[in-house]
Amino acid sequence: MNNFDTVIGLEVHTQLKTDSKIFCSCSTQFESPPNTNICPVCCGYPGVLPVFNRKVLSLAIRVSLALNCKINRSIYFERKNYFYPDLPKNYQISQYKLPLGEDGYIELPSGKKVGIERVHMEEDAGKLVHRGDCSLVDFNRTGLPLLEIVSRPDIESPQQAYEYLKYLKLILQYIDASDCDMEKGSLRCDANISLKPAGAGELGTKVELKNMNSFKGVRTALEFEVRRQRKCIERGDKIFQETRLWDVDKLKTSIMRSKEEAHDYRYFPEPDLLDFRVSDDIIEDEKDSLVELPQKKKKRFVEKHGFSEKEADIFVTNPWLADFFEQTLCFHGKCKDVANWLLGPFLEQVNNLEDKFNSVKISPENFSKIIRYFVERKINNIGAKKILALSIVTNEDVDKIIEREKLAQISGTTELEKFAEEVMEENPKPVKQYREGKVQAVMFLVGQIMRKTKGKANPGLAKEILERRLKQ
Repeated sequence: MNNFDTVIGLEVHTQLKTDSKIFCSCSTQFESPPNTNICPVCCGYPGVLPVFNRKVLSLAIRVSLALNCKINRSIYFERKNYFYPDLPKNYQISQYKLPLGEDGYIELPSGKKVGIERVHMEEDAGKLVHRGDCSLVDFNRTGLPLLEIVSRPDIESPQQAYEYLKYLKLILQYIDASDCDMEKGSLRCDANISLKPAGAGELGTKVELKNMNSFKGVRTALEFEVRRQRKCIERGDKIFQETRLWDVDKLKTSIMRSKEEAHDYRYFPEPDLLDFRVSDDIIEDEKDSLVELPQKKKKRFVEKHGFSEKEADIFVTNPWLADFFEQTLCFHGKCKDVANWLLGPFLEQVNNLEDKFNSVKISPENFSKIIRYFVERKINNIGAKKILALSIVTNEDVDKIIEREKLAQISGTTELEKFAEEVMEENPKPVKQYREGKVQAVMFLVGQIMRKTKGKANPGLAKEILERRLKQ
């Protein structure tokens, strides 16, 4: 592949987190019964008038700012005309000549800077549901607010495209603009790819890829297309500008149609929506609402909390976990304690929950009690994990659980001395093995104390007492 350069640009469509659609008051709720979240406006009945959703503008500005874009103050919409069964109006209200955001960039964790050509608002189309030899149409998605984010052709490999998509998704989640759930269709991606001789200035003929339903799918489809185009060029065949579909079963692309140009859509100004200008106040409000973005947070976690790069990545790639960590730190100020419990027992239990983090109900304050009581040896490791399991989806008070389940740790020296004496008398063989130099034998005796106390003994203190008595 060294004799060719790969050139990739990505078009990402993301549904914005609003309660109602972009030009009407219909709900955006996912998985509603087919054709229930519709009205004459989003279905394009004659004589109806669209009304622009103010929240859409706010979120679109927020995304544009997070992607370092210049904001165009003049807003006007255009009609993009085309026919498709799930587009009831036979046109889509969109932005073409003057997008909301332009000339931005994303700096990936690797340091690679990818330019953002444009960010523009538009409405979504409906959805076709294929059943056997017929197709049904569900218009619920029609009119959902979409943001299209178009990168410049700065991406140099399928792996880099994968990294770009993951990081863009993370930014959108951080600023709470979209849930980015690809399974729900709230994040979709098309890719443009071409090959050119290594070092050449002129770009090759681009091919658009569609029907990729995961980031890994995008990467795999691009890898196939690189190989296909390379073989074509080496054979002397012409690469045509076209749209190709990714077949996830056959792991290959196939031609869908020749690529349309902008004039094919016959754009013209939307006559039913007034042009307007974005005020400074709106932009300043969105600037103020921007949270710390992932790369900046990672740097702070490494420098302030002493995390390794790997530890910081785990927190930064999960905004919920990062926020929960810092909230817990307000109640238990020892960073290492909190991090160890979150990255260990907490994540282990979350991974076993059906809805993962969505199922978590325990508050940072209540969680901090578990950590503090464990550090203070009021509960042992087994008890702490049991308390976490009982409270993680209920937020039941930790003190009540300890009292009800009798999980308070036995740390009294006198009481543990008694148990140590008993297990030594009952288990002469490991006692002999320890005194003959097999020091690991003490752990068997610790286990016997834990069994006698039903897991309530302080294992560290029990081990200390046993070792002292065994050396006598």
